[in-house]
Amino acid sequence: MHLCLLSEHFHKTPSGPRKAALRLCQEFAALGHRVSLLGIAPEDADETLPGGEARLRRYSWRLIPVGFGRSRFYARELSRIHRAQKIDVVIAMGLDGASAAERFRSSTGTPFVINPRSYLAEPANHPRFELAAEQTAAANSFVALSQAACNAWFKRLGAVRPAGAFGVLNGCDRSEFEGESTPLPAIGSEVPVILSMGMLRRTKGHHVVLRALAQLKDLPWRLVIAGEGPARAELESAVKGLGLAERVTLAGVVEGPQRRWLFRNAQLFCLFPIYFEVCGNAFLEAQAAGLPVIASNAGALAEVLVDGASALLVPLSGAPDVNEEAATPLLAQALREALGSADLRARLAAGGLARAAELTWRQCADGYLRAVDFALAHEPQPLVLCGPRNPAAWGV
Repeated sequence: MHLCLLSEHFHKTPSGPRKAALRLCQEFAALGHRVSLLGIAPEDADETLPGGEARLRRYSWRLIPVGFGRSRFYARELSRIHRAQKIDVVIAMGLDGASAAERFRSSTGTPFVINPRSYLAEPANHPRFELAAEQTAAANSFVALSQAACNAWFKRLGAVRPAGAFGVLNGCDRSEFEGESTPLPAIGSEVPVILSMGMLRRTKGHHVVLRALAQLKDLPWRLVIAGEGPARAELESAVKGLGLAERVTLAGVVEGPQRRWLFRNAQLFCLFPIYFEVCGNAFLEAQAAGLPVIASNAGALAEVLVDGASALLVPLSGAPDVNEEAATPLLAQALREALGSADLRARLAAGGLARAAELTWRQCADGYLRAVDFALAHEPQPLVLCGPRNPAAWGV
């Protein structure tokens, strides 16, 4: 079978979409399938994939709306791949790709699977919300990055979750943490190291972690925040304002041997999303690295992590009334318990390794292939409405 993935963010390195696409392609190829990948990038580029190739193409008409520009551009590129070797199914990783896949299907009959990759946060009258509803109904099958995200998507649309909707967690691989390691400068091992890895966006909750740790100045610890993003200046200001400059390191993006060193030498992993986390790759990786995890219970985190067995999950009320003030002391208490008990950390670490062993990239690929099989066997079905579009962001 020839599978074609549309992944607009594949060109970004490092990124979760790129890793997921590469690992899926590897598993599909191992199962005997041919794989092509098409993405939009700043410049044209081609890459060799396991079992196929990636074609990244520059789309320069950025002022033309997606519905009139990028979807046509994508569809033309799909047709070029199709002429070389017939595509059996398109897997659209995002709404823009789904628009192109629908256009491509209209001319070739090729079914498509949609994976929006995110939570549907826009209000019900927003154009992107309308696009999401249209593309969900148009797809031959649907994949979300977790069961929780799948349920939430259809609840937001006010629709019954159909038989062709699948929740498929990303995978993780313990071998990523094997190999040589290099210490980060000025990060010693004299005190417990807490690792917080993720893009620096307010929704990731780094600022909540800082406020919680500010209540634990009586304990020895050091926090390393690995990642970059628009919230960096805000976090730097918070570190100074909370008097944590000597305890917190904003390390930027950490890769390769230094990344392995961080995962091997940290005693805890703590990140506190305050939005609907549809999967949480950082948490998958932390479990695979054998780190005990402390996190919020936002979105699908209770599905990725096992509260009390691989992680301590702190309750967080849902949007639009996220109560960070109430969550902060609860997070501080969870951190105090974990920092104070080597036995607790060891138990959570063992639980995380066991959970990671269940969440392989093969099981992820198998989930996508179930959606592919459904798409090949079924025509698109209209959404079955069961109530009003749900305005609550986390009411699922």
